[in-house]
Amino acid sequence: MRDISILFVLPSLRLGGAERQTVDLVNSMAKQGYHIHLFTFERNLDLLEVLDRTRVKYYNHPRCYKFDFSNISRIAEIIDREEIDIVHCTLQIALLFGYFGVRRSKRRPKLIDAIHTTTNRDAKAELFDRLIYVSIMRRCDRIIAVCDSQKAHWAKKYPFLNERLATVHNGIDTEYFIDDLDNETKVSLRSQLGIQTGELVIGMVAGFRPEKNHEEVFTAFSRLVRQGLPAKLLLVGDGERRRFLQTKAYQLLISDRVIWAGFTNDAKKYISIFDVGVLFSSSVETFSMAILEMLAMGKPVVATDISGTGEMISDGGNGYLVQPRDVEALVDRLDLLLREPQSRERFGIAARQTVLDNFTKNVMVEKTIRVIEQAHAR
Repeated sequence: MRDISILFVLPSLRLGGAERQTVDLVNSMAKQGYHIHLFTFERNLDLLEVLDRTRVKYYNHPRCYKFDFSNISRIAEIIDREEIDIVHCTLQIALLFGYFGVRRSKRRPKLIDAIHTTTNRDAKAELFDRLIYVSIMRRCDRIIAVCDSQKAHWAKKYPFLNERLATVHNGIDTEYFIDDLDNETKVSLRSQLGIQTGELVIGMVAGFRPEKNHEEVFTAFSRLVRQGLPAKLLLVGDGERRRFLQTKAYQLLISDRVIWAGFTNDAKKYISIFDVGVLFSSSVETFSMAILEMLAMGKPVVATDISGTGEMISDGGNGYLVQPRDVEALVDRLDLLLREPQSRERFGIAARQTVLDNFTKNVMVEKTIRVIEQAHAR
């Protein structure tokens, strides 16, 4: 069924997991012949260059202030003018605008919500959920969760949403995320970063935010260094806690072994030189795109067993799962992988196969299409 007009509502085109998933989705669906429109209301347009504007009709109307609701009228106008059948919203504020846009329109299309959070960061966000967001969700025709764990969490917390919930796992472009850099390029990059011959690389791709818990990764890494492991810690990302983390590295006497790669639009080249990936988040993580990218590139990953991480990492198969805050377990699992190259190779092969079997962009697109067409047929 291709004769469906769909309006995707997304806050911005910043370089975030939800945003990248939506751009991949709209590009793929437009290529398949669906009539795709994309509406954003923030100024960040990092992903604009990868949006297929030859097939996707794009609208950007930045808010003038936080509680600027003028875009509700704009969304309603698009719905009526373009004869929109489905409005697909990603993230809470987009659902707020999308829902009232649907209510204001004459056409009243079906409404789909794609949720990307499980545990809220603070009490304010939780209150927003309970007072506003959930009441809108119960008026949606379908609600898409990005992993089974997230779906179960929302169904248990709000049982009346259960019949509307469906899981569509995040997916990535495995033709792009493959470890295909030649050895000469890798050697050159390692040299530029100050990584010596024979040194192992523990890699982490994450913004410098509290829930990513870099400081306990630093603690684990410092213990590995004291145990005589010849390794460097390569950090891909940046953020508000950079100075705090630099101080922490200095205090732990690992400053000369931590590499600050900074923010990048594309982490692929850095992941290519990882020996092991790590993500030791303490909360919030739902279904990490960074983990999927590392697995797709054949890198075993040690990660916290929260939310949907256990759906992509098989403990002892393609990586290891550890409990939040269990630094001792993190040290032990990293040490195992780093000291056993044959295990790393075996885990790496299994890691890529996991993504190929379950978490490709194509699988994600086809499952989303199924949900959209089911909603359209209701």
